[in-house]
Amino acid sequence: MLTLVTFAPSVSADDRYDLLIQGGRVVDGSGDPSYIADVAITDGVISKIGKIPAAAAVRVIDAQGLIVAPGFVDMNSGEPSRIFSQDRKYCRSLLAQGITTIHRGCGESEYPHRNRDLVPNNGVTSMVSYFQRIEMQGVPINVVQSIAHTRLRKLFQNYGDRPLSAERLAKMQAVVRDAMENGAIGFSSDLTETPTSYAKTGELVALAEVAAEHGGRFFTRIRSDGNDFLEALDEALEVGVRSDASVHLLHFQTAGAENQAKLEQAIARIQAARSAGQLVTADVSPYRQRFIASLRFLPPQPADQYQLRVSEMQLDEPRVQELVRRKIETTSHWENWFRYAGKDWKNVLTTSALDGPYPSEVGGRSIATIATQQKEDPWTTFFALVRAGASLMPETMNEESKAQTLQLDFVSFCTGAGTMEASSIYSHPRGKGAFPYLYSHFVREKKILTIEQFVAQASSAAAKNLLLEDRGRIQEGLAADVIVFSPEEFRPKATFDDPLQNAEGMKYVVLNGQMAIDNGEYTDRFAGRLLRGPGYRPEVGPSGQVTGRSVPELTAIDQAMKAALDRYRIPGAAVAITDQGRLIYSRGFGYAELANCELVKPDSLFRIASVSKPITAAAILHLVDQGKLSLDDRVFDILDHEPFLQQDAKFDERQRKITIRQLLQHRGGWERTQLDPMFQVDSFARILGLQSAAKPDHIIRIMLGKPLDFEPGERYAYSNYGYCLLGRVIEQKAGQSYEQYVQQQILAPLGIEQMKIGSSIRKEHAAGEVYYYAPDLRMSVMANHRRQVVPAPYGAWDLRTLDAHGGWIASATDLARFACALDDSQASPLLSPQSLAELDARPEGLAGHDGSGDPKRTYYGGGWVIAVDADGKMTRDHAGSLPGTNSIVVRRSDSRNLVILMNSRRSPHASDPVVPISETLNAILDQVDQWPQHDLFPQK
Repeated sequence: MLTLVTFAPSVSADDRYDLLIQGGRVVDGSGDPSYIADVAITDGVISKIGKIPAAAAVRVIDAQGLIVAPGFVDMNSGEPSRIFSQDRKYCRSLLAQGITTIHRGCGESEYPHRNRDLVPNNGVTSMVSYFQRIEMQGVPINVVQSIAHTRLRKLFQNYGDRPLSAERLAKMQAVVRDAMENGAIGFSSDLTETPTSYAKTGELVALAEVAAEHGGRFFTRIRSDGNDFLEALDEALEVGVRSDASVHLLHFQTAGAENQAKLEQAIARIQAARSAGQLVTADVSPYRQRFIASLRFLPPQPADQYQLRVSEMQLDEPRVQELVRRKIETTSHWENWFRYAGKDWKNVLTTSALDGPYPSEVGGRSIATIATQQKEDPWTTFFALVRAGASLMPETMNEESKAQTLQLDFVSFCTGAGTMEASSIYSHPRGKGAFPYLYSHFVREKKILTIEQFVAQASSAAAKNLLLEDRGRIQEGLAADVIVFSPEEFRPKATFDDPLQNAEGMKYVVLNGQMAIDNGEYTDRFAGRLLRGPGYRPEVGPSGQVTGRSVPELTAIDQAMKAALDRYRIPGAAVAITDQGRLIYSRGFGYAELANCELVKPDSLFRIASVSKPITAAAILHLVDQGKLSLDDRVFDILDHEPFLQQDAKFDERQRKITIRQLLQHRGGWERTQLDPMFQVDSFARILGLQSAAKPDHIIRIMLGKPLDFEPGERYAYSNYGYCLLGRVIEQKAGQSYEQYVQQQILAPLGIEQMKIGSSIRKEHAAGEVYYYAPDLRMSVMANHRRQVVPAPYGAWDLRTLDAHGGWIASATDLARFACALDDSQASPLLSPQSLAELDARPEGLAGHDGSGDPKRTYYGGGWVIAVDADGKMTRDHAGSLPGTNSIVVRRSDSRNLVILMNSRRSPHASDPVVPISETLNAILDQVDQWPQHDLFPQK
């Protein structure tokens, strides 16, 4: 171990590092000897290594006596996983092992799907939409993805062992090409499982060839680890040569004592291939015990019976059991796992998540042990486990062979489990203990590997195997995936009989510069990233797509929106800007729908959510101008709904005093501290005994039966329900539906023809409407799939029920035209000067004033949020937000208007990104000194 000493210059407070890891033993991932040094991190990057004073950093970690290393890479994280889980804790087991990057898609993947409406695929029908969803939601660990052969087979060939047509192969290649161009790192195939085991070598070559054309790799679990081990290896190497793809061998290992000698030959063949210029690498799990389904212990079934249910095999009949037993004991022309385990049930462990005849306490014990405890023949135990669908863990490799593979310079490591938790189908300790077991057993105890070898293989070698050049080493300028662990305490706690325990000894995990484990405590941040492969073309990403007329004076707006789509992972957006009633800017950015590469256009339609409220407010004031309504009218003098009183509830008489003005200003008396009634349509339906979701009239009846939270008019509390009531008032006074009145009296006179109340059903999208992206899955309230789990934008609420407070769809251009109609306080084509003044009117009492009676700088007027600056100038705005939707309209004090609409609101960097984006665009507009003189509004 060396001591590295350098001298860092003094730093000003503004230039301090974000984080300084001081005094640790740095094992940098290069394989070179470790050294004592300080490591500084700034903006997610390792910015300095050397002797650095504590005053130079915002935060300092004392790492004396601890190991500082690059984050580890899990080369094979298994599938399926919980990558889209809303539970931020699901990667704790990986982080506790020091893993900061996982490789997904190793043989199988959940995506893409054919059917956008299939749950839980959440609209993901292509790899581009899959990647977008990862980036939109955020992840607690770095993710790289290969395109899985099994998914391709399921899409185009299913489980049949039949010839693959050229047409279907071409379709598979197209999916691989799409995946590679959007960031996959290669093509992966698990040839030990159906249906991929039916694939011929030519099919593998054709698919790997597409990956290679984009700089990707061929990842493969070869067909056999046993009798045909060498032949299977030769096939993988052949695929690499013929396709020109580099080869990575997943779970490189042999099976069975009789095949251990083949390991030397396999290594020699790999080394020969590497010497000849072929790039071949591999990964291994440190455990001698595998994890496989008990069904795979049975002799192979004919291809057309692959999915035959165990119950149909008649395994409960002694005659059948005896026949199967005889085949297992006497034949060897197949992957005979009983034979590979030494024909001894002592070498076959059960999982800890047993289903069936035995208690879970026997998990982790051998079949022989369970049989002894149950006083039965081990074969009886085995068949009972097969019928129960249990998984087994046979020991098929000895310690010496395992140690030999671990020391190979082309080998990196894997868990084979990734983010999967123990369940009835999975509970092997490798999922939570692989990397600490490698360190504690093979480095600290057996000294098979040095710590420098272990870290290099677990980090930099693995990163190179996944084509990651920006991480994997402690080196200035590389991504700050850094772990700090105790050399004495880092160990697994997971065992075969208790595989659910996370490892211990990991003190700090820094992921892209953010703390994922802080002094042994999980932060549960979504600090991970999607790491794209070499075939990715950024120009095809959302930020590379712009439609609409270019405006030279406002190119800064273009640049800001492109940056925003990248930062906030937004699929698509539209922006419109007006100046003195002229439309000077109208552009679309990104994709209206990722799956078919449909671009957002300036006139694309978006859900606008709560931006619907200013429209409803205008309709109310239009009725006032017609003399059909007064703002001081009492709402329930107009509406006549019978309260639904539950049990001993009494009608709150204060509701009779609520006025139209109070609803406009959110002073009706309802808090939203509990659940918003407008999103309780299913529970309200159950209360009323309805067969379908509650509609506005039902909601009103329920709410009339509940007490107010405060005296009407007393203070401000945002209320969607209040605007629902205003929609019903409009219907009562206008004698027609809310939508019809607004379209005819508010929108049509302005030349707005496309705006309408939207639909929550995808098939009922309007022409030109965008697709909405959200990772949320919720229970549907729609009649066609009520109480089924659906993507939140497509059934979690009924837009027609949200009509007056959040149901409209519109283009940015049409909303800009609506905003322009309110620009001139004396000559509006829509409202009288008196009604326009009501939009800005400051509410009385606490809604418009602070506790001392002084006017608030920001308050809610008549359908708009009003901000008053020090000079008394007013800015009016309203934002809208629903899963899959983020919108804002800003009416600036200089008679210029800004509209931003987006088809996503979820971002790891902001809950409502439209707000910071609007702030950025407004700051740009503040600096414009030469305004365009054209008008892009279609002329009437």
